[in-house]
Amino acid sequence: MSGSPPNEASPVSLIRRALSLPTLVSLALAGAFLAFLVTRFHVDLSATWDYIASGNPWFLASALLVYYTTFPFRGARWRVLLRNVLGRGTAIPGVAYYSQLILLGWFANSVGWLRLGDAYRAYLNSSEQGASFTRTIGTIMAERFLDALLVALLLLAATLLLISRGQNTSWPVLGLALALLVLLAAVLLAMARARGWLLRRLPRRLAEYYQRFHEGTLGSFRQIPAVTLWGGLGWLSEVGRLYLVAHALGFELGVPLVIFLALANSLLTLVPTPGGFGAVESGMVGLVTQLSPLTTSSAVALVVVDRAISYLSIVAFGGILFLARSAAGGRRRALGVNQPKPPGP
Repeated sequence: MSGSPPNEASPVSLIRRALSLPTLVSLALAGAFLAFLVTRFHVDLSATWDYIASGNPWFLASALLVYYTTFPFRGARWRVLLRNVLGRGTAIPGVAYYSQLILLGWFANSVGWLRLGDAYRAYLNSSEQGASFTRTIGTIMAERFLDALLVALLLLAATLLLISRGQNTSWPVLGLALALLVLLAAVLLAMARARGWLLRRLPRRLAEYYQRFHEGTLGSFRQIPAVTLWGGLGWLSEVGRLYLVAHALGFELGVPLVIFLALANSLLTLVPTPGGFGAVESGMVGLVTQLSPLTTSSAVALVVVDRAISYLSIVAFGGILFLARSAAGGRRRALGVNQPKPPGP
């Protein structure tokens, strides 16, 4: 059974619309971000700019490079999850392919509302590889649970280290991570227990979809050591980015605090605005000023530079990749070769 081509309401069409003026979107969001911080925290712009201008360019370049290693690490993990579901005998693309899809998914989250990025990369894998869309979404569900588990454990470790050193911490952030983990664990437990009951009561078509989703989710939980290793390295890249940004600006925050702030940043991006815009900036400035000796101006400088790497660079590089892939697909269609495979349900 094959799906139909994407319609105007599909993730692809929504992303194409969001990309109509990608450069202007990036500049507008950057300007709105700065205006928001200035008005919300009464920032001394002159002092903030002094901190940014004095940043060590080599450490900033290193922060960018370290951050982008998260994509091959996450791509390798997703490939393992897919192989767990499809079986070792199935031919699937390499890590570079899945790294690109994850970058495109993050790009979609950065320019669109409601975090369509996961659905978008699942659609790309389905349409380009002829895979089941619902089974692919299941692997992403498993990926989200594994991320929540890693984040909760790392936040707990960072919190205990901060307390042991007599430093402040933010219990709501840890509580949010644990609540998310409990919620996802409850969903997985319900899926495992209610599968037979649901399959008997759902209409045939919906039962087929749910069966594939169930297989994709619970079938992903194999090769746990490899999955955990790649996931841990992916999060280490994000922690390394923030550590190098702080070092480039001359701020000594300490490893436990950097771990805590980097993971808090990722939780704040769950807000369904483009890239977590608004929630991440205000939340991070608030956390940095609460948990560290940095002033508001220095905290804003840290957040501005870090978000330039973790947000605006995604808009820029992800947009370039999106346009390049779209142009290559257009050329293939014009030549009538290498047509995408029909997406599965």
